[in-house]
Order: sequence, then C-alpha cells, then structure tokens
Amino acid sequence: MKIGLFTDTFLPDTNGAVTVIQMMEQELTREGHEVHIFAPAYPGWSDNEPRVHRFSSLRFVFYQGMRMGIPYSRRAFQVIPGLDIIHSHTPFPLGLLASWASKRYQIPHVHTYHTFYAEYLHYLPLPIRPSQRMVKRLSRAFCDSCDVVIAPSVQMKRELEGYGINRPIYPLPFGVDEEEFSRDIEWNARAELGLPTEDLLLYAGRLGKEKNLLFLLRAFKRLLSYRATARLIIAGDGPQRQALQRYAAELGVAPYVIFTGFLGRRQLIDLYKQTLFVFASKTETQGMVLVEAMMAGSPVVAIGEMGVLDIVHHQETGILVEENEDEFARACHRLLEDKTEREKLGKAAHKWACSQTAQVSTRKLLEIYLAPTARKSAAKITPT
Repeated sequence: MKIGLFTDTFLPDTNGAVTVIQMMEQELTREGHEVHIFAPAYPGWSDNEPRVHRFSSLRFVFYQGMRMGIPYSRRAFQVIPGLDIIHSHTPFPLGLLASWASKRYQIPHVHTYHTFYAEYLHYLPLPIRPSQRMVKRLSRAFCDSCDVVIAPSVQMKRELEGYGINRPIYPLPFGVDEEEFSRDIEWNARAELGLPTEDLLLYAGRLGKEKNLLFLLRAFKRLLSYRATARLIIAGDGPQRQALQRYAAELGVAPYVIFTGFLGRRQLIDLYKQTLFVFASKTETQGMVLVEAMMAGSPVVAIGEMGVLDIVHHQETGILVEENEDEFARACHRLLEDKTEREKLGKAAHKWACSQTAQVSTRKLLEIYLAPTARKSAAKITPT
C-alpha cells in the first residue's frame, strides 16, 4: 500500500507523537509498504528524504517548538491522489488537508488522537481560549469526518466515546523497537554527570505544565528527607524549564536535580537502563517514555491516571500511586532500597514491553487499515 502520514509535528521536534510516527514509518516500510510523511518545514532543517514532504509553516507562538503547516505544496499534491491510506496525526492544518484529500480522492482516512487537548488549554491566552466543551465538540466533528479513529490507550478511547464520536474507535498503544534497546550501555551517566550515587531517578520528556513536574519536585524533596543520596535527572526541554529550575532552588533541592536538556537517542536509552523512571503526568494518552523505560528494564513509579493505567501494572511492572507527594516519595524509596524487588519489577516491565513492540503494533495497525479500505473499495464498484 501507499500510506500517507500527515502531522503538524515532526523532526527536528521531539515528542511522543514524533516517536510514534517515526516507528510507524520504519515498520510499515519494513513490511514492504510505501510510506510518505507530510509535515511542516522547520527553519534550518533539511531531510534529504524523498518521501518526506515539507510544507511552508509558521511558528505557533503559544506552544514552544510547534509549527503550523500551510497546507499547500505542489510536490505533495502530486503524491496525495495516489495514496491508498491517509493517516492523520493532527486535527490542525495538515490534518485538515488530510480530511480534504480523503474526501476529494475517496481515500480511507484513519486518525490517531495523540493529545488530550482539553487538558492543554492553558497554553492559550484567555481571550482566545475555548472551553473544554468546545474542544470536545471540535474533536467530535473532526473525528466524525474520518473513517476510523485510533486512541493510544483504552482510557483515551473511553474519553473519546464520551465526546459522542460516531466512528469506530480502536485502542492501539504503539510500542518501540526492541533491537534499539538491546545494545550494551556505552554512556556512563554517573561518570559523565559527576554523580556520587546509584540512587538515580529519571524523568524524560517535555517540560510543560501538563507533565505535573512541580509535584514531582515536591515529592523528590520528601524523598531526600529520608534518602539523602537520591538524585533526580530531568531529561528534555520545554516552556517550563526555567520555572522548574527556580522552583527547585526555592525548595532547596537544586543541588540534587540535574537538568540535562535534550539528549541523543543513544544517551537516553543508556540513561533509562541506569535509573528508576518516575512519571507524574495525569494527562497522557499513552506516554511513550513509559514504554521506552520499561523496554530498557526500568520499573516505573507513576501517578495512576489516564493512559498510564494501560502501560504500568501496579506491583507487577512498577508502582502506581495517587497524587500524594509522600506516597510517591515512599514508592521511590522502596524500590531504591530493595534492589531485589526493583530488578524483579524491571524484568517484568521488559517482558511486557517486548510483547508490545512496534512490530506487534504495526501488524495491528495494518488490520485497522483494512476495514475502511474494504468499505471504500466496495463503494467504488458500480453495479451493472
């Protein structure tokens, strides 16, 4: 099949949606399909990939790193009519292009609802901020324009069903490449970061308000009160980085918190393998970093809400807690203190991640593609 992936976020941006799109492209290509990516252009970035089609774009001033694609490209428009499947990963300009192209050329349209938009409204100034009710109505309208909707978790499927969407919704968390995580550690985090301890916690991801990182810093302060050797590594970047650094100083924990900024893929995977992964977000549709940490053999301590519940199994692959700083800190202390339990949970986490690889997810994705493709093919047959 010729498959088009439409997105308003792609390289050089780094986030969960970009990781999923890269995995889809890699695995679908490996399965013998021809994959085209339609994405916004970024200043100073070039692909040298003939099947990545870039659109002129504007900076979205309210969300750091995001571009808004201008949905016109003569080169892309030569490719789109020949697609067998359109798969959008955005409801914004390039998602609207996907919707238009689907109707114009009678191409099946699958949409993945990556982001819990109703919980991201704080990025918009009040004069133009829609209500949560309006966001749900707009989401329903866009999803109903598609043939099939993919939710990255069962929890997100239930959320979307509550919007009144009339299209089939399939839960499909996307896995990661097992081979990428099978290599030996090359980057010694303790030596490179100058850390005198093995009691290392890691958060990796976007530094934004929705990730609940102020809570994580307060929980870490509680942990330090009875485990002074602990250190917290925060890998990634985002609009809240400076505020988080100031808050760490106010709490008196700044000397024990390491902000690394963005890390290369190889370094991040090595870091997963040397740390206990901690996650405080309550708005994740899936949480790709959780799957990555577990594939690396790291158990997880997380707040048990939304997509996290599909990924982390309490007392089996990690520990889930309520949004309580003392409870979160004690769960971290428990796994730092008990190496045997930590290794047991880490092995179970790795086993679960290996059962949910990108290869497994891709096979399920192809099954989802088949249903609307069959319906559209039947609709094109004219009775004699």
